[in-house]
Amino acid sequence: MSEPAECVYEFGEFQLDSANKALLRNGLHVSLTPKVFDTLRLLVENAGQLVEKDQFLRQLWPQTFVEESALAENISRLRRVLDDADSQRFIVTVPKRGYRFVVAVKRLATGEGAAEPGAPARASARFRPGPALLAVAVLLVSGLTYFYFRHSRMFSPPLAGPIHSLAVLPLENLTGDASQEYFVDGMTDALITDLAQIGALRVISRTSVMRYKGSRKSLSDIAGELGVDAIVEGTVARSGNRVRITSQLIYAKSDQHLWAQNYERDLTDVLTLQGEVAQAIADQVRAAVTPEQRSRMASPRPVNRDAYDLYLQGQHQWNRHTAAGSKKSIEFFQQAVDKDPSFALAYVGLAEAYNSSNILGALTPMQSFSKAEVAATTALRLDPLLAEAHTALGVEKARYEFDYLQAGQELRKAIELNPNSAKAHRYYSTAFLSSMKRHSEAIAEMKKAVELDPLSPAMNHFLALAYRYAGDLDRSAEQFRHVIEIDPNFGRCRLQFAALLAEMGAYEESIAEFEKGEMLEGTNPVKAVKHAAALRHAFQTGGAKGYWRGNLALGLQTVNEPDQYWFEWNDIAVAYTKLGDKNKAFESLEKAYQQRQGRPLGFINSDPGFKNLRGDPRFSDLLRRLGLPE
Repeated sequence: MSEPAECVYEFGEFQLDSANKALLRNGLHVSLTPKVFDTLRLLVENAGQLVEKDQFLRQLWPQTFVEESALAENISRLRRVLDDADSQRFIVTVPKRGYRFVVAVKRLATGEGAAEPGAPARASARFRPGPALLAVAVLLVSGLTYFYFRHSRMFSPPLAGPIHSLAVLPLENLTGDASQEYFVDGMTDALITDLAQIGALRVISRTSVMRYKGSRKSLSDIAGELGVDAIVEGTVARSGNRVRITSQLIYAKSDQHLWAQNYERDLTDVLTLQGEVAQAIADQVRAAVTPEQRSRMASPRPVNRDAYDLYLQGQHQWNRHTAAGSKKSIEFFQQAVDKDPSFALAYVGLAEAYNSSNILGALTPMQSFSKAEVAATTALRLDPLLAEAHTALGVEKARYEFDYLQAGQELRKAIELNPNSAKAHRYYSTAFLSSMKRHSEAIAEMKKAVELDPLSPAMNHFLALAYRYAGDLDRSAEQFRHVIEIDPNFGRCRLQFAALLAEMGAYEESIAEFEKGEMLEGTNPVKAVKHAAALRHAFQTGGAKGYWRGNLALGLQTVNEPDQYWFEWNDIAVAYTKLGDKNKAFESLEKAYQQRQGRPLGFINSDPGFKNLRGDPRFSDLLRRLGLPE
């Protein structure tokens, strides 16, 4: 193992003498085994830098196979010597990767302050300063001491560059219980949400960072893929009702450690805990935080322990984005508000789950949207500054009540409160701007959402739809292909892509995408193959008209089947329009209106599939009732 010869390192009250293999604390010898000493020396020699586990194993146990547990035991012993076994004041764990020594280390020349093991440090007898020189020295030290405390930030580790953007990587589960993963993910989500309120920072959204859960990629690679300056890593430990979060901030390009801290609270104060971590990170990156944002992070209300746990389980289910997960999340959120009727976040969870449940096929719009409105307005009554509640209410107003004026107001308010909410930008684009035919603005908002959540298949998918409704079908198709590269198993995307390809006349490719999409969305494979074969036969025997006749027959056959929830009356109306049967097309649109199928209806004034209906008084009347511009 290579080492600088005759070196003494000083950190805090400790001195490490590498030549004599000695560790001193305030001049007194501290007993360490050789391997534990070598572990400390490797950390100290690389202070501030990440030391990978593999590097420890290669240098401490060359040509010997040992388990990582031996290294972990050495680290634990060092922590007991330096502080305590659970502290990360000196040595910070970098999840899945290694360890970092985070206190300032000064390298001394041979003999400079070094003492023999067990001997107290002594002043040199070679030079005795006179009274005048002593007075000058006192003044100089006093001045430097004042300067240090007056300008102490200048002595912080220098930033390699300004930090304007960051990503919070999934926190590591140190609970020792895999079933607590929902709780740890919830802590990650909460930290992202708190930081996202700071408009001076660009904070990457949940979906993109969760792709790195358990990843072995380097921080610089992750930062490059997400386009951020800094990375936040950390761990979560939970013992009974106590929660501890360890967090650290790293400048990603140089892998430079900037800050680390532990926070511990009772579960009832977990929202305060999350706000403290977010505020500390904001201070470290010198982000401009408004007084309102600072106050909000510093003063959350206590929360009922059981209600919060149920809320996190609801979030975990909702993030599955399945019909079953949606139904289960509603159960958990409802239990949470039953436990604590003043818990605003749980009402937000209910509102979001009801809003998405009809898209996922769990509930119909008539069953879900009115409940979403009640939950969202209750959340806002309890906390008017919850951006997520404004977003949920805006979606409900647009998709169910067709009140686009209030929908736009709610969604703009959500963006004002949380400028980094990719979700708020997405819905402002899709549920308001596209419906209002403000297409350039809609595309710009969706690009902002993608910038905040670059690896999210959903955000990229909605950008493809924004292009489609703007009439740019080629760019829409290009964007759909990009989404499929990100997530080949995104069934809803393939179904929407199939509809676009049919509109463009690429029927064979459309049928292939439709078949894949049906299977990925849960259709029995035999059934999906049968549907695709029927469409293909209709096209091959009847051309474009044959395709639309086959599409119409399939839609009428499956529109009421629960496992075919993506076929809606809007789709049937498109097929009738393509076949020239306007009367049937309007009958189908009226059924969609009566059933409050507001998501597809919100785009009929821009959907190219309805261009042959424009100008018909019945179409104008429907647009008026929907509150849409012609």
